[in-house]
Amino acid sequence: MNSGSNLLDQIRKEKLYNALVFQLNKDFERAGLEAEFDAAFENQQLLRNLQAALYNVVVSDFESYLTLLYAIDVSEAKIKALPDCEVHQLAEFVSVLILEREFKKVQFKNRT
Repeated sequence: MNSGSNLLDQIRKEKLYNALVFQLNKDFERAGLEAEFDAAFENQQLLRNLQAALYNVVVSDFESYLTLLYAIDVSEAKIKALPDCEVHQLAEFVSVLILEREFKKVQFKNRT
């Protein structure tokens, strides 16, 4: 699995970082969750905030977590393939899956 940091580097190279942050905020809002993502964030800050948001929603409102995965359209097979782990590790793994999916969305929307 690609690391979140490497993926964000690639997204920045393709000049799609702002579009990715916009899409993240949009999908969190569609799932009824408040997001704290800003295009001014450095890669690590965005990744930490995404992981923290996932951690919080998993422990406080699992149904909203599932709604978020559905709104973003994260592959159910990829979620099921994740190893059994602690919640903080799950948040790390799922954050990369979310970034990968959002990246595909913004690539598709911004292709020329």
